[in-house]
Amino acid sequence: MSVLAISNAKARSVAKQGSALSLNKLPAGGEHFISQDRSDLLPLLNKARVEKREHILIEGGDGTVRTVMTALLNSYGDDEPLPAISILPSGTTNQIARNIGLKDFSDLKDIQKGHVRSHITSLVKIDRINQEAGPSNPVYGFLFSTGALPHVSRFAQDKLNGNGVGGGTAVVGAVIKAVTGDKARLMPPTKHKMKAKLGGETLFKHKGTALGTIMTTLPSLMLGLDPFWGEEDAPLRMTWADGDSRKLGRNVAGLWMGRKQDRAQDGYYSHNIDRLTLKTKAPATLDGDFLELSGQKLRISASRPVTFWRAR
Repeated sequence: MSVLAISNAKARSVAKQGSALSLNKLPAGGEHFISQDRSDLLPLLNKARVEKREHILIEGGDGTVRTVMTALLNSYGDDEPLPAISILPSGTTNQIARNIGLKDFSDLKDIQKGHVRSHITSLVKIDRINQEAGPSNPVYGFLFSTGALPHVSRFAQDKLNGNGVGGGTAVVGAVIKAVTGDKARLMPPTKHKMKAKLGGETLFKHKGTALGTIMTTLPSLMLGLDPFWGEEDAPLRMTWADGDSRKLGRNVAGLWMGRKQDRAQDGYYSHNIDRLTLKTKAPATLDGDFLELSGQKLRISASRPVTFWRAR
């Protein structure tokens, strides 16, 4: 089975050390493409669709995976079979690869020998709804957040990365700073209008301030943190905090230790949902990258299932 390998020329390891795929020989029939800009991905993936490529390898960090997966899912029709995906981590942040990616290039050789472990999951799908023009092309990723997490991510980029602290470690440092006394400045509540659906039923509505939201289809986040405790049978895991939420430090600590319990009494809520309609002027991030979504009406749901290959 031939593989199409896609590297991001601007990914940290690729830019500094060169692509691991250029330094190692791909299996017979493999093709390697180094992407300079997201604009070259749609023609490449349309070609892969026509050629019925069965395996695509992505080399890069979380932002690279998000960009390639968005182009791929927008290239293939809903009824067309998708290729299997593998992720070779080489970016500043590699949280997606830690959950469902390869460890190194040798894993690809094992996959080519048939030693494959499949992980099937959906992605977070974000449609921007323009009342006049209708939906635009959706974007896809694994971790979408508004408000609190983007605020601390910005602080981490501006204050901590410059001091040599990068990636998830910088974000964790900013969260710790917020929960130990700087919440009002680092995590200001912002107006959110939300309606969550489970099947055909409305699960909850909220119109007012919220500290923020966080949504994923991954089994866990950075450093093993899993801040979700919803019990509904739905693919999109969502946690959000009311603008008047209390005891941030205590609740974050409890979540970090894996305590799955109802936290509504402190203003924290978690559900598994099918889709969410959202409108907010809070900052938003998808897999660590900021999105310009302020004031737009969004429909957030789960994508069709995608198969990710890891070495067994």
